[in-house]
Amino acid sequence: MTPRPRAWPIIAAAVVLCGACGSAPSTGTTAAVSPPSMLPKSALSPSPPPCPPDGISITSDVPDAALGLRAMRIKLVNCGTKPYTLNGYPGLTVLDASRKPAPIRIVQGPTEVKDAGPHPLTITPGKAAEAVVVWRNTVADSVDPPIKGIYLQITPAPGRRPQTIQPSGTLDLGTTGTLKTTAWKLR
Repeated sequence: MTPRPRAWPIIAAAVVLCGACGSAPSTGTTAAVSPPSMLPKSALSPSPPPCPPDGISITSDVPDAALGLRAMRIKLVNCGTKPYTLNGYPGLTVLDASRKPAPIRIVQGPTEVKDAGPHPLTITPGKAAEAVVVWRNTVADSVDPPIKGIYLQITPAPGRRPQTIQPSGTLDLGTTGTLKTTAWKLR
C-alpha cells in the first residue's frame, strides 16, 4: 500500500498564491499611501467649525441602535467667551429632506435611559453639556408611511436660537413618530 501524499502543503500554497484572488483587477498604476503617523495633522482631524455668534456649537454622535432602541447623544459646547446657562430639556424638531417639520411627538424624560431631570447648569467657555435622544423604529400601522427625519433642529432652551444638525443616518421613527429626550447635563 502506497502512503497518500499530504494535501496540506498544497492547500496552504494555494491559499498564499490566491491571497489576492478576490481583489479588483490591477490597473497597472500604484499610489503611494502614507501611514497615518506621516500624514499632516490637518489630514487626521478636521478643524472644528467656526463658533456661531451666540457662542455655542451643537453636534451629535452616531446613533446607536442596540436591541432596536436607537439612542443618540447631542453635545452642546460653549465655544464662546461667556458662561452659557441651561435648565431643562432641549427643544427638538425633526425635519425631512426638504427641511419641513415631521409630525412627531416629543417626550421629555425617557424611561429607557437614565435621566436626572432638569436642573440649572452653567457651561463655562470650553466646557460642554449633553442630552440623549432615544426612539424606536416601530411600525404599528401599514396605512401611514414611516417617518424618516434627515435633520434635527435643536433649541437649547426657550428663547434661544435653534441649530440644525444632520445626524449620521436617518431618524427612522417608524409610524409611531415618537422621539424622547433627556434633560441637559454637564459633560
